[in-house]
Amino acid sequence: MMPSTSKRPSAPSLTTVRRATPLTAALGLLLACGGLGTWGPAPEESGQNHLDLHALPEHCEVDKTCGNLVGVNCRSEVDGPYYYVEQGTNRIVETCGGACMGGPRPEEGLCVECPPKAWSCD
Repeated sequence: MMPSTSKRPSAPSLTTVRRATPLTAALGLLLACGGLGTWGPAPEESGQNHLDLHALPEHCEVDKTCGNLVGVNCRSEVDGPYYYVEQGTNRIVETCGGACMGGPRPEEGLCVECPPKAWSCD
């Protein structure tokens, strides 16, 4: 009788395991952080140009006021948007912060003038 010539699958090398472990950890961290809450579409991405100051989206808070403008911080310190909103009308005057990581988008009215000229209190 002839001995079997089928090979057993080899175990991953130690180098492969070492390389995969940080990648797996990074993926797990990314997935875990993404599960901390729902951002939903930004107002400007959903075709809206208003932000209700009395019912702000999750992770957003009124930061500062200047004249008739209200600064709304939606975790801009971790690349979220920062909105400048007109009091009374709730119209978004400008979107800044993490929304501007790709640079100004004048065709969409985003990140053109951060902060807007009307914001003169800083």
